[in-house]
Amino acid sequence: MERNFAVVGHPVVRLEAKEKLTGQAVYTDDMTLPGMVYAAVVRSPYARAVVTGIDLSAAESVPGYVGALLPDEVPDTLYNCSGNPPSALLLKDEKILTKEPKCAGDRILCIAAETPEACREACEKVILEYRPQSPFFTIDEALKKGAEPLQPHLSEDNVIWKREVKEGDTGEGFKQSDIVIEGSFFIPPMQHTAIEPTVCICDFSDGRELTIWSNSQTVFQERRIISELVGIPESRIRIVKPAVGGGFGARQQLHSQPVAALLSRKLKRPVKIVNSREEELTSTVVRHGASASVRLGAMNDGSMTAFYADYKLNTGPYTTHGPTVLCAGARKFQYAIPHYFFDGRCVLTNHATAGAFRGYGNMQLAFAREVMIDRLALRLGLDPVELRLKNHVAVGGHFPGSEQSVTSCEIKECVRLCLEKREEIDAAEGVTDDGEITQAWGVAFACHGSGPSSKEGLSSAVVNVNSDGSVELLVGSADIGQGSETMLSQIAAETLGIPLAEVSIAAADTKITPYDTGTFGSSQTFICGTAVRRACLDVYESLKKLLSELSGEMVSLCDRSFFIGKEKLDFRAAVKLAMFHQRGGVIIGRGCYKADACPNPFSVCMVKAEYHRSINAVRLLHLIEAVDVGTPINPLTVEGQIEGGAAQGVGYTLTEQIEINNIAKKPLSTDLLHYKIPLASDLPRIHALIADGYEPVGPCGAKSVGELSTVPIAPAIVNAVSRASGREISRLPLCEEFLVLPNVTE
Repeated sequence: MERNFAVVGHPVVRLEAKEKLTGQAVYTDDMTLPGMVYAAVVRSPYARAVVTGIDLSAAESVPGYVGALLPDEVPDTLYNCSGNPPSALLLKDEKILTKEPKCAGDRILCIAAETPEACREACEKVILEYRPQSPFFTIDEALKKGAEPLQPHLSEDNVIWKREVKEGDTGEGFKQSDIVIEGSFFIPPMQHTAIEPTVCICDFSDGRELTIWSNSQTVFQERRIISELVGIPESRIRIVKPAVGGGFGARQQLHSQPVAALLSRKLKRPVKIVNSREEELTSTVVRHGASASVRLGAMNDGSMTAFYADYKLNTGPYTTHGPTVLCAGARKFQYAIPHYFFDGRCVLTNHATAGAFRGYGNMQLAFAREVMIDRLALRLGLDPVELRLKNHVAVGGHFPGSEQSVTSCEIKECVRLCLEKREEIDAAEGVTDDGEITQAWGVAFACHGSGPSSKEGLSSAVVNVNSDGSVELLVGSADIGQGSETMLSQIAAETLGIPLAEVSIAAADTKITPYDTGTFGSSQTFICGTAVRRACLDVYESLKKLLSELSGEMVSLCDRSFFIGKEKLDFRAAVKLAMFHQRGGVIIGRGCYKADACPNPFSVCMVKAEYHRSINAVRLLHLIEAVDVGTPINPLTVEGQIEGGAAQGVGYTLTEQIEINNIAKKPLSTDLLHYKIPLASDLPRIHALIADGYEPVGPCGAKSVGELSTVPIAPAIVNAVSRASGREISRLPLCEEFLVLPNVTE
């Protein structure tokens, strides 16, 4: 077990930090191409309608108007915008442009002009005639008898996918239980609200070669889908990812890229499309809303015996990621329970289109499960932490319905760290309960995966060695703000035994970097990191072989040093000898990893909240989260992921909701005044802790952290508020039931 690292495990400031802080980083919207026009999509204001007329005459009179792309001018091809690798779960039901919008914000046509201002003016002057139809936004409405199917070629009852996962016999398990509790939960959709809006530039002006710059998480999947839609081979398409201002899953599907590409070919000029904030909130994708009816059985000593979930996802009018999100949610039950039944359905509605989001498939059911476990603890009079530990899966065990064994788990260390910090806080502040203000702690456990739970992740890496011993690392994965380029460079430096400063990296450019399925599923550390490590080890093998050929002697390798006879060479000296010898050679390492494992990271979250009885208000005071991520490649980044995930989870729990006007049948949350993400003053004090762990199948002993940190936040907060207020809570956000107070300190 390798633990004595020189580069890995040490806090490193992100490689791109200076560029971003000084404004030197180049984002897609910073770019301008010669002859480029500015375009915008004209979208449906109706959640369901038929377009009966299009009049562009007023738009065409706007000075600077260049042209338009209409529904009849694009291929009548159904596709799935998901950035997942091809599979039977990616049902095709979306069009590039449509005359039959199925949600507010659906794409009708696209206008191009010489300036952004002229483009906006022209869009406002487009006259569209609609025949509105009756939409339905909720799962219950979609499943009513007689509800019109939204995608009749795929489903007659609006259930687009079903998924059952069973272990044991839940009927028998509930019969054997001393206690059985039930609960129904509602989890709303959520917007990503990344600081950078969705943006792309497409240059298809010569009609032969297409180059796209976009803030994409999955450049190779984007290339594949675009190839199918525009009808040219992938070899003539280049996707480049500049700097990205956040993704959280929002960039794991195509948005305006097909429209911009086809408009560029029509106009023979590069085209840029940048979403407005309103478009970001209403016309991209959201987290799947869900409903869950749950039963939990246990013995009087707290041993959990059976769990059943009737689980439904609201995927909006298009399938996108729906089936894969549904399946992912079935695989993340981290308690050793003998009888388990997940009965899931993915349902089509006219709500906002749902897609990939941090915590993919895990957030919704984890919320219901962890709240139910707390209710069980209260009914049995048991400590909620001890109850969870008693039932938690251990190394060598498996999750219900899964054949994969748990290879590392430091959940007890996470608990110890959290309790230690909790005791420190209470010793300093006490716990108030004076009749008016009641403070209480809530807890939740969580797990996730290191890569997609379907094990469909694949990464490849190439290491080019320069004559001075420095290296260039090429990877196809996308750094979208999470710090993966720094982390991968650390793994390369550690494996090669060179300083971090001697590693440069190029990433996410389909023309020059090797294939990668994409940045999703918390895959970068484990999957791409493994590919990088293999590429670096291949460098050593290539160098060893080359030195042997040049010297005619046996070359041995020990602790990153080469031995030719009695001569000892470090990496730099070996490279110089190999490359400058008269018979020299090129030193390149290649590595590929197709996921054959998906080790689970774990976390424990404890939240201190207070309830103000007279005004029915809640305030969050402290949030502690400890994570088991194996070896933290960059502890500074891990802490940042915990803090960012916690902040996102606070918004999800307290205030964020996509409101629909039930009369106009249109979204109300069209700006950040009405879609309330938390401010710094709304956040509790966050304490980020990292357990000492090691994952035997991970690169340098590492597992993932990016999505994990968000998962336990909502149930931990709800359990704290429930204990403080004495009320059971079954739906989010809490602002529907409580006044939410800022965490203002004296």
